[in-house]
Amino acid sequence: MFKQKWDNENNGVLLSNKISEDQSIVSPRPVFFEELDLLGFGDHWNYPKCLEPLLWAIGRRYYYKGIFVAEVKGGNIYDKPILDIKQKLTIEPINVEKLIKKNIEALKVLESEAIDFIQDTHKRYKNKVDLFSVAFSGGKDSQVILDLISRVLAPDEYVTIFTDTTMEIPFTYEAVENTKKKYKQIYPNLQFYTIKPKESALEYWEKFGPPSR
Repeated sequence: MFKQKWDNENNGVLLSNKISEDQSIVSPRPVFFEELDLLGFGDHWNYPKCLEPLLWAIGRRYYYKGIFVAEVKGGNIYDKPILDIKQKLTIEPINVEKLIKKNIEALKVLESEAIDFIQDTHKRYKNKVDLFSVAFSGGKDSQVILDLISRVLAPDEYVTIFTDTTMEIPFTYEAVENTKKKYKQIYPNLQFYTIKPKESALEYWEKFGPPSR
């Protein structure tokens, strides 16, 4: 398993099995301008409204070029969060191509391990189960899983299922439809289904309460 550390020069993250404990960080997530706008960072920082991610976050702490630059405290559906700004910033987008290039060897290893796991699992269980399925949510994790599965198994060896909770945001439905269209062009026999409950989310909330963690 690879550890991670900041690539300060390129505002990125490096994967390696030679990272010392004092350099190792918890897996960060990329942060896009929509999140910064929503939280009110636009009043403090200059940043472009672009498709590329801008910086990184671990929990509620934000990092730019490996430096802790802000923390979000409090906040809920009624109250705005408090922004503890450590630095004034003019932010440049993360160079995703460079990020991939600097981590390509580690990514290839992870990809190969995942493909081997899928092949072994399919071989072990193909005569024990009726069907293999990919649970597709429209998010990044399920996009990666569908990509890997589609490169290992034939289209008639599995089905892809999107469960519509009726609570999804428009971007989710857009991602699902775009993904379905793309994969159908490559694999015309791909079985891609959408399922949804008989009643709306609001009706289920009345019966069971809203979902919580």
